[in-house]
Amino acid sequence: MDNETEVKSDVSAPVPSVTEKGVAKEALLVSGAILLGSFIIAGAVLTLSTKPGTVAKGTAADTPLAAPANADPEDTSAVISLDDDPILGDRTKAKVAIVEFSDYECPYCKRFHTDTFDALVKEYVDTGKAVISFRDYPLSFHDPKATIEAGLAECVRKEKGDSAYFAFGKSLFANTLTNGKGLPEGTLNGLITKVGAKVASVTACAETDAVKQEIAKDMADAAKAGVTGTPSFVIGTLDAQGNVTGERVVGALPLS
Repeated sequence: MDNETEVKSDVSAPVPSVTEKGVAKEALLVSGAILLGSFIIAGAVLTLSTKPGTVAKGTAADTPLAAPANADPEDTSAVISLDDDPILGDRTKAKVAIVEFSDYECPYCKRFHTDTFDALVKEYVDTGKAVISFRDYPLSFHDPKATIEAGLAECVRKEKGDSAYFAFGKSLFANTLTNGKGLPEGTLNGLITKVGAKVASVTACAETDAVKQEIAKDMADAAKAGVTGTPSFVIGTLDAQGNVTGERVVGALPLS
């Protein structure tokens, strides 16, 4: 199972070299034993990284997903609100909500939206079983691009509504170079006009305190729900007040 996510701090471990020319036979035997041991340890770590609550970082040492203070790391239960954030689907009919906390510069978020999102919408949203809500969680090491893009998406929504918001977000994920590098030069304005919004008004809106506060509120609510990385989801039952009671799921997971 693909369970990749990005956490607040990007930690990786160096991989030591065990090859040295011209050593004695005894030293070669010792080196071989060390190398074999490192393969065994690496295999064990990779096996553990497939469990919920861990992060596959592409190195020999995976970083455990940090738990909020005073929280049980094994407890994946979570309660979150749809708040006033964009929604895909009919909340008056759906019994289930999927709340995504995401970052437009996160490569694993891009993978989820490239590989899984459309199939998820087709099977659960289009059939009326669930709604999907997108809430912002730009990671600090992807800024300023991540927060800028989140603000632009919020302002596209203010001007053109939820459907334009999700269409613009889809274009952001499709075009971003990820990891804080942003979009290819000259791309952004075309993405804004493609969904029918005005470049001048959207870019001006993104600089306002109201939009910055909206993003900050999403991040604060995420922290209360135990979210520490992206992409993260709270999936659960939806009540009439827009509260979602369920479980926290982490990573760029496949539809299954």
